[in-house]
Amino acid sequence: MYVYFGTNEYNFEKLTNPPTYEPTKCSRCGKVIVLSEEGYSMKGSEYWCEKCTGAVFPRF
Repeated sequence: MYVYFGTNEYNFEKLTNPPTYEPTKCSRCGKVIVLSEEGYSMKGSEYWCEKCTGAVFPRF
């Protein structure tokens, strides 16, 4: 999220050399999660995409 906030079009000064990073992946299905744009859940150090969250925690 640091890279997103430092490089998006809403900043007056953008990061010229953003750091490299490992993409965040769903712990269940392995899909890359775009934290600044998509829904996700966290439990401890695990991240779950919106689809897997709905499968594990269905609405009542």
